Parts: sequence; structure tokens; C-alpha cells
Amino acid sequence: MALERQTWARVAGLMFLLVLVVDLTGLAVTRPVLSRTLMLSGSILTVPLALGLYFTLKVFRPITSAFALTCRLIEALVGILATLVGFDRVATAFSSAAFGKPLLQFLEWNRATNFGAFIFTIGSTLFFLLFVRSRSIPRALAWLGLAASLAAFTACCMHLMRPHFPAMNAVGWGLMLLAEVSTGGWLLFFPLRQDTSRPEFGSS
Repeated sequence: MALERQTWARVAGLMFLLVLVVDLTGLAVTRPVLSRTLMLSGSILTVPLALGLYFTLKVFRPITSAFALTCRLIEALVGILATLVGFDRVATAFSSAAFGKPLLQFLEWNRATNFGAFIFTIGSTLFFLLFVRSRSIPRALAWLGLAASLAAFTACCMHLMRPHFPAMNAVGWGLMLLAEVSTGGWLLFFPLRQDTSRPEFGSS
């Protein structure tokens, strides 16, 4: 069990770093097709990232871990769909399909509200809360991730209430970048704390 959790933790650490590299590169490049392809890859890689975090932390609170996993998978699905419609052929196929118009309307609403980012912040908050409670990683890293997640969550909530407020503000998302890089590096290169084998949180 401990070996399995450690393996999943390393998967999560690697995916943390890969998703960041791919997404940041996708935002930086100027060629639209390459940018969309990289962003699509980042959304796809979010799936093994979410699974890695889930299987690392589910021993402590399976229900909370499952809810966090669901949020991250919804985030990945929204990101995949939102990126796909950026390709002309895909957008044309969606617009001509029976389900296409509602889907495109949802994606337009997602673009206006940053719904995908909002869902991400919920999943991230729950996963880092479990890291804090479980002491699987150094507490400073866990608390940094929790603080960053809450700051980003607050920004997204403010944006939903007041659209002129930027959901992707520099404070929350700058902290998130630092938290994910440091947590990803720790999970990839260092073992989980051994005293986390205690199922001290109950079943929720």
C-alpha cells in the first residue's frame, strides 16, 4: 500500500510539473495551432495528475478525495472542449451537430465566467487541505498550496459576482504557480512522510 501511494505521488509530482511547462509554453507561443495543441495537452495531462493526487490521499478521506478528483476531472474536460473548439474544423463539426449549439453556448459561458478555473480552485483547495491534514509533505508546502488555492478561489468568486474583477489575478495565481512547482518537485523527488499511514481522518 505504501509503495503504491508513493508511486502515485511521483506520478502526481511529474504531472504537476509537466502540466505547468506545457500550459505556460502554450500561453507563450504565438502560433495559434501550436498554442492550442499545447493547451489541449495540458488539459489531458490534468487527468493523470488528478488520479495521482486521488490515489495518494484517498486513504485519509476517501469521499473528500473523490470530490476533489471529480472537480479536477471536470476542469480537464472543460479545458479539453474549450481548446478543441478553437480548431476551425472541430468548431464547424460542433456547430452542425445536434448537441453542438448548447455545447458552444456552455463554452462561451465558461469563457465569460472562468468556470473551469473556479472548479479547479475547489479541487485544488481540497487536495491541499488533505496534504495539510495528512502531513504527507512538509507543512510549509501544504499550507502554501492551501493558501494559494484559497486566494485563487476567492478571485474566481469575485469575478463571478463582479465580472470586471480579474479571475486570473497575479497574487492568487502567482502563489499557485509557486505552490504547484514546489509541491510537484517534492512529490517527484522525495518520499511521502511515513507517519501518514495512520487513517486518522475517518471515512469522509
